[in-house]
Amino acid sequence: MIIHIKREFTIIMKKILFLEVDKEQSEVFSEWLKREGYEVKSADNSKQILPFLSGEKFDILIIDVDFPEIAESLLNLCQILKKKQYFSEFPITVLTYKKNIKLIADSIKAGVDNFILKPFETDSFLSRLSTIFKQIELKSKGKKVLDLNYINYLIKLTSETTREDFFILLPIIFNKLIIDQVKGVIGEPVIVIIMKRLGELIGGDYEFVKEVRFSDGKMLIDKVDKISKDVPVEKLTTAFRDYVYGFLQLIQTLTSDILMEGGATLILSGKPMIETQKVNKMVM
Repeated sequence: MIIHIKREFTIIMKKILFLEVDKEQSEVFSEWLKREGYEVKSADNSKQILPFLSGEKFDILIIDVDFPEIAESLLNLCQILKKKQYFSEFPITVLTYKKNIKLIADSIKAGVDNFILKPFETDSFLSRLSTIFKQIELKSKGKKVLDLNYINYLIKLTSETTREDFFILLPIIFNKLIIDQVKGVIGEPVIVIIMKRLGELIGGDYEFVKEVRFSDGKMLIDKVDKISKDVPVEKLTTAFRDYVYGFLQLIQTLTSDILMEGGATLILSGKPMIETQKVNKMVM
């Protein structure tokens, strides 16, 4: 929808498709977003989503997942959308409670782009939604976006999990939110070199980090699990938070083709950036 104000400004309202099975909650949430300047259309079951998306243009799909019994059908919907060429890049955000670690992991694997975890303050939600829309705009221009605040938040979340959940969630965060964004830009040989160097740099404080491997386009930490049985989850989280930020800092060092925005977003141009031989010299 386009609104003209005194013929001086043109405001294009962001259009949200909101899926919530609880109709009362859906009405409250939708009305609130409308008051904040968004155009909202609501659905109360997953079967409505494809017809809505096929018939109208939306900027984002937001799914509220409160009930475990409907989570599977909603994640199936996400997978179906992401497999369709026309919707493969369509942004999906899930609202859920932060204790639902399995749902978060399964959602990332299913192609969900963002989470907003409940309970949340209204200002915090609106700020996060604004950030998501800015990133959507960048991605529409062919940029690769790494949201540092979001990645850090999810890694911090792993410290509140069980050890088993930690080793499920961390590789998914790293592979889906970081590796998948950068490997087409810097190349897998460069990633291998960076990860090897990080093992040397961080391994002095955290010996188990040296066992991180990269194979078939993915970070693997199965050996880390085996040799760190007595390491508290909080220490694992600290080590891999340092590892992730070290990884991103080395990427910044290796190229001038990455821009920093607001200290919280890395934007990659999408162009091949640097030769492997140069990387070897720079990280040694």
